[in-house]
Amino acid sequence: MIDIEKYKNTNIRLKTPKGEEHIMSQYEVCRWFSLIEAVDIIDKKASQLGVKGDGINWVKPIALQKYIDERTESMLFELLEDLDKEEKCTT
Repeated sequence: MIDIEKYKNTNIRLKTPKGEEHIMSQYEVCRWFSLIEAVDIIDKKASQLGVKGDGINWVKPIALQKYIDERTESMLFELLEDLDKEEKCTT
């Protein structure tokens, strides 16, 4: 089992190619990654079904929140080595 509190209190620095620096906890980064993953899954499914985003209210905030909550811990486990690297870069 992963100690979530440890990752909530461990900050990392993310650098953009332009040199900007963002500081957030490892836990927060994994929650963002989980959101990105959820949106990607929705996009792929919508493409498979031929659904276009114009005028269709497909956003289900509770479902997205539930996915993020359930996925964050496993995302932390998957990214342990990457989160411990010294240099991080965002686009």
